[in-house]
Amino acid sequence: MKRTITYIVITAFGLIASCKRDFLERDPYGVLDETDYFKTDGAGLKLVTGCYQPMQDGWGYTVNKVAIGDESVDNADAGGSDPGDRPQTTEVGRGRPLSSNPLLFETWSNRYRGIGRCNIALDALKRERSNLVENGAPLPSEALARYFAEIKFLRAWYYFDLITVFKEVPLLVAVEDPSTRKGKASIEELRNQLYIDLDEAIAEPNFPRSSELPDNETGRATKDAAYTLKARAALFFAGLMEQGKMEGDALGEYLIAKEMAGEVVNNGQLQLLPDFQDLFRGDYQVGPFSKECIFGVLRKFDPAFGLAGDPFAIMNVGRNNVGGWGGNTPTRDLAAAYDPADPRKMFTIISHNDIFKTSSGGEEIHNYRGYFNDYNLQQSRKAFVPQAYRQQNDLQRSNWQPYWIRYSEVLLIYAEAIIRTGGNHAEALNYLNEVRHRAYVTTSKVDEPAIYRLFATGLKAIDEATFASRYAIKTSDDILQAIKKERRFELALEGFRLYDLIRWGEYANTMKAFHQKYGFADKGRDASENSWPFPIPQIEIDRSNGVLVQNSNY
Repeated sequence: MKRTITYIVITAFGLIASCKRDFLERDPYGVLDETDYFKTDGAGLKLVTGCYQPMQDGWGYTVNKVAIGDESVDNADAGGSDPGDRPQTTEVGRGRPLSSNPLLFETWSNRYRGIGRCNIALDALKRERSNLVENGAPLPSEALARYFAEIKFLRAWYYFDLITVFKEVPLLVAVEDPSTRKGKASIEELRNQLYIDLDEAIAEPNFPRSSELPDNETGRATKDAAYTLKARAALFFAGLMEQGKMEGDALGEYLIAKEMAGEVVNNGQLQLLPDFQDLFRGDYQVGPFSKECIFGVLRKFDPAFGLAGDPFAIMNVGRNNVGGWGGNTPTRDLAAAYDPADPRKMFTIISHNDIFKTSSGGEEIHNYRGYFNDYNLQQSRKAFVPQAYRQQNDLQRSNWQPYWIRYSEVLLIYAEAIIRTGGNHAEALNYLNEVRHRAYVTTSKVDEPAIYRLFATGLKAIDEATFASRYAIKTSDDILQAIKKERRFELALEGFRLYDLIRWGEYANTMKAFHQKYGFADKGRDASENSWPFPIPQIEIDRSNGVLVQNSNY
């Protein structure tokens, strides 16, 4: 027995000793080093696609952006099953959130994930440009140039999201060592970098206009998206400058907004859809592919490719028999602000007891009682996908998608910038009334998938003469105030309201008045001039070992 064991051990040792190098040192299967990866077909485009990924995060981006932009102010409440369901959103809405607030941390981490991906992609594309392949051939220089422009736009987009919430944040424009800790850049430094990225994207001849984008590229950024983001940012910076919250020339910023928006209006070959309903009917077969949609990350439910619908479309829909989770409940204040003759009210807000058709031809009566909506008794129509447009009546099995830039916003930016720069009031009215004309004259007065809509009651066809006399804004009106109201009516529940209130210097007064009038969930109770910028997440300050300093108002 001992001899047998010895023989086996010796034999095994001999085999090991006699093995050749190519047996023991084979390269692992299924593993590519970085250089080899960039030689694979389409590697460059995959890098670009990765920069969009944080925007595809339904919870971290879509739900988060509208919660910050609308549910924290007077357009909507957090909703949910009960007061303890979404306390992070309710807390921001009260006006004095803690630095441990999960909604703010989610904003910070998601946007910096996007910025990090953009920095990695820019670095890799510069370094590996000679190795990149597309369709079996070297990547054309034109395509590479487009990639650079697209990524710079996205980096600016993520930074502007952070600026509107926190004001001043660390500025990262290159791949950093993970151990690097940075303090906050000034708002002026952030503005300069944001404009550098957008200007370089705009100047790139291979960055297409929205009108040139084929349907199979819907959702990709364009030159018009960059123009609009710069115009949007310029309005924000101008407002902060007027309030003494940053250094700079407010008039100069308004001129930038006018120039950028004017370029889109005059040369973008874009237009409004005649019927507002086509944007939010729920089928998403028209709006995302129209000349009105300038930027919106396309979503599609397709299990064959592992694609799930956006959770926004179940989170922000009524509970009970409707099947949603009851978030994003439009306020009484928002509903009361609309003119009863404006059909956008119906296509923005669903009321308790409204009735929609089911996929089997029956009735779905919306019951909004018994959860954290008993006060408002309203849900978002912009979030709701009726049964006819879902698979298996599942709210997440749909093609719901957000619109992050619509042409109607550009028209309103242009009108405001014209007024702010002392321009021709009649010209500004043309753009403002173009948005209102679509709403009152050409938008349907019937919600097609519905059987009964409370806010459809009394809606009537409005002819041109009636619009001109009763509903068009006139030179004798307070045009700036009319533009402010129009932005709320047109863009409600799409994530814009906080941005507007902050830049207009109206956040504190609006929210204090809201609390005094309604008082629901103590919204606006602690609102003051020191509420914004919101606090930097404490966990980020701790990770920085004190290099990152909390905002002075917290």
